[in-house]
Amino acid sequence: MKAPIIAFSLFLVLFYSCGYKSADYKALQAQNDSLMRAKQSIQNEVDEYFSAMNQIEQNIEKIKETQGILETKPVSNELDSSSRAKINDDLLYINDMLKTNKEELNRLRTKLKKSSLHSSELQKTIERLTKSIEEQGAKLIILKADLAAKDSLISDLGITVNKLGKDVETLKTDNEVKQTKISAQEETIHTAWYVFGTRKELKEQKIVTSEGIFSSSKVLQSDFNKNYFVRIDARQTKSIPLYSTRAKILTSHSKSTYTLEKENGNFVLLITDTKGFWSISKYLVIEVD
Repeated sequence: MKAPIIAFSLFLVLFYSCGYKSADYKALQAQNDSLMRAKQSIQNEVDEYFSAMNQIEQNIEKIKETQGILETKPVSNELDSSSRAKINDDLLYINDMLKTNKEELNRLRTKLKKSSLHSSELQKTIERLTKSIEEQGAKLIILKADLAAKDSLISDLGITVNKLGKDVETLKTDNEVKQTKISAQEETIHTAWYVFGTRKELKEQKIVTSEGIFSSSKVLQSDFNKNYFVRIDARQTKSIPLYSTRAKILTSHSKSTYTLEKENGNFVLLITDTKGFWSISKYLVIEVD
């Protein structure tokens, strides 16, 4: 009994071994492998389509977001260079994104036409994305025109403001010039000069002159040395230390407008009425010992 069983088993092994290695089996195996490769290729192609379209969808959302920011950007009286540069960068970004997405959709459309994969859903998705890109492109044109109008308006306002600024600056400059002239005039009006010295010193500077023994001394003739005098603001000067125990005022000043007081043994001229004191002469000459 064992011999027939063993023989039958060997027959089955040989039969199946020959079947697996037969031409029909190999053909079926090759066909199956081809189908698996085709399936994987189709799956890869579908994955590529969806990956590309998902990226385009994300790009469209970014475009919408950037356009929304630009559309709601407030208009100010003055757009600085950094703000204008940021707007230009955003516009270039949107423009580049639209161009890239259009090219990618055209590539997908061409590839789908040549592909053995015929999917109406993929075709519809590509057309929907194409329409969305075209809509965003149209919005970009309107947005550019709107921003250009805003920028032009801002430029006009800038010109007006600059003109007003220049006018104000001109007026300010004119006022400053006038004020400077007024200040100079006031300074001239209120400038006074004084000098004190011994008779000898005053004569040497030709501030005091005498023509003879019996003639009276003359003060401040035409050729006296003006550089010997001290220049002062008559409004601010209330006292003049004379550093001498004797003092005599030689120029004409009302006696009611000043006093000569001693401090630490030396005379000090105290001007009690500045306006009245300098009303007759802007030069003060004092003879001291």
